[in-house]
Amino acid sequence: MPYTRLAAILAVFLLLAGEASLAAQPAVGSALTKCSSRILASPAALDVLASDGNLIYVGTIDGTLTAFYPETLEMGWRVELGGQFASNVLVSDAGLLVVTNSIKPAGSIETSTLRLISQGSGVTTWTLSLPPSEQFFLGKVNGGVAVISKEGAITFAERASGQVRWRSEAFGNVSAKPSFSSESIVFGTSDKQLLVISGKDGEPITKYSTDFVPTSVAFTKNQGFVAGDQRGNVALYGPRETKSVWRFKSGAGVSSVDSDTEGITVSSLDNFIYFISDYNGDVIWKRRLSGRVVDAGLAIEQQLVVLVNGENSLFLIDRQKGKITDSVPAVDSDLVSRVAVFVRERTFVIATINSVQTYSLGSCPGKQ
Repeated sequence: MPYTRLAAILAVFLLLAGEASLAAQPAVGSALTKCSSRILASPAALDVLASDGNLIYVGTIDGTLTAFYPETLEMGWRVELGGQFASNVLVSDAGLLVVTNSIKPAGSIETSTLRLISQGSGVTTWTLSLPPSEQFFLGKVNGGVAVISKEGAITFAERASGQVRWRSEAFGNVSAKPSFSSESIVFGTSDKQLLVISGKDGEPITKYSTDFVPTSVAFTKNQGFVAGDQRGNVALYGPRETKSVWRFKSGAGVSSVDSDTEGITVSSLDNFIYFISDYNGDVIWKRRLSGRVVDAGLAIEQQLVVLVNGENSLFLIDRQKGKITDSVPAVDSDLVSRVAVFVRERTFVIATINSVQTYSLGSCPGKQ
């Protein structure tokens, strides 16, 4: 065979092999990179994790809140609040908001306290006593902070001063974590009710009776909301309709729903993530994972970061096609954050039982 012909065949072979190799690789900048990790002095508290982009805030079971710098996870400040964390950490323009409970020797709750904490120093700006409860949900609405107890009672206060504007009755035990819009609040109760509450005065705007206990709710882009229940049903409700617009059925109980301009993400206890149309509820794609997913995940650009707590795994999913882009099969220790928290650029943070860890989509900020 002439040398030139052999060289041409070899060149074609190498070109095809190179194309095949490139096709097998994840898209540029889509792979997960572990940036930093920090061992905590005490075990992390469940879902007491937040970031404002400048610092990462982590709560531990001894009632300590610590701020870390994202690039290195070096400590910025630490404050001992005492008692136990009883809510999420809410980042606001006034500072960090969080509820802690002081516990009596017998194990009952003595007091529940809402605090505003300086993001720069960790110093408490003001405190507000709340009717005692085991758990609270914090959210921003109508220019203030709404504090919802496990029993469904709402306290609404000014974020800057802590002055109470109004308090509501207890609407019923919360079964679906509240979702907050600029003007209202929606949540589900264990007596099969969905309630939309005004952020102005705490009065119910709309009540819906459901066939099964709601387990997850989220406002949609048009001020309607989507809700999932214990039997796997997902329904969309318009801002003024008295009945659902459409319904979708997953294979098991719905653990979370999330809505954005592109569609609705649903996580189900059948180990699936579903991405469905907000127009008619049709499935755009679905992806089975290795274990139960308890939160629909964190969207960063066109990627979805999903944690599988029982398996302690982390997955990166293409939001357009539902394909797994990358994964971390086994995180160092048991996960205590049900959802990853966005930091800045393409970086996010997760908490395990004894550490806080940052990851990035592609290279880590400040590193080549």
